[in-house]
Amino acid sequence: MDTITIPKKITKGEELVVIPRKEYEEFLRSRKPAERAIMVKRAKSFPVSKKYEKFYAKLDKRLTRALQEVRLGKVHGPFHSMEELRKSLER
Repeated sequence: MDTITIPKKITKGEELVVIPRKEYEEFLRSRKPAERAIMVKRAKSFPVSKKYEKFYAKLDKRLTRALQEVRLGKVHGPFHSMEELRKSLER
């Protein structure tokens, strides 16, 4: 195993961790907020009349928010029985 000596002047007394570049890049990707990763937008091939434009815009926002919450783990269930649901709601 190779040994590398790094002067304390460079680390400024802090701990130093060395990891492979691929793992570091994966770590950086995982740190990005999940909220920005998902964006629901209606396809242009799905035209909507002006009357329903606000409804579909609101629906897109709600779907985006719901998918973000799922990605962040802010969901409960699925429940296999009413008893499981009841216990979850009581918490």
